[in-house]
Amino acid sequence: MATIKQFLIGVVMISGLTLSACSESETVVVDDSEQTYSSAPLINPNEASPAQLASVEGLRDTDVAAILAGRPFSSMSSLHAIISVGKEASELTDLYGRLFIKVGLNTGAEEDYKLIPSTLSPRHLAHEFDEYRPYSSLDDFAREMKKYVSDAEVENLKRYVTLD
Repeated sequence: MATIKQFLIGVVMISGLTLSACSESETVVVDDSEQTYSSAPLINPNEASPAQLASVEGLRDTDVAAILAGRPFSSMSSLHAIISVGKEASELTDLYGRLFIKVGLNTGAEEDYKLIPSTLSPRHLAHEFDEYRPYSSLDDFAREMKKYVSDAEVENLKRYVTLD
């Protein structure tokens, strides 16, 4: 069952609302001190067995069938198009905490970055990912993202990306 905070994060993630108002020269780190992040590896829907997919909380039988029929998916947004139908924002936030196609830091598309669960708005997150390209290491990525989110969230964001 999703908590109210998870629901609100999901609403912000999907709607693109900005959590904080600041000028472009200000650096504001979003307070997520009450947020908990999973350390479990994300399941890659392109590689998961039918049994693994069926065990993912939040995936319906029809979603599993659609994933199996549609893979391999070239991006998270292509997967999102088939499994997001009929799901609430909070359901997608929870689901994408378990199942995700990692996004390339240097080659990823904005629409894929926007699907990564974060305390930042999807638009803000995508902008920050793109602004500091190219990344030569995950440490570079972490250093830039720590300007906007906590250390714990940076570690969580690293679960969703690859250095390509």
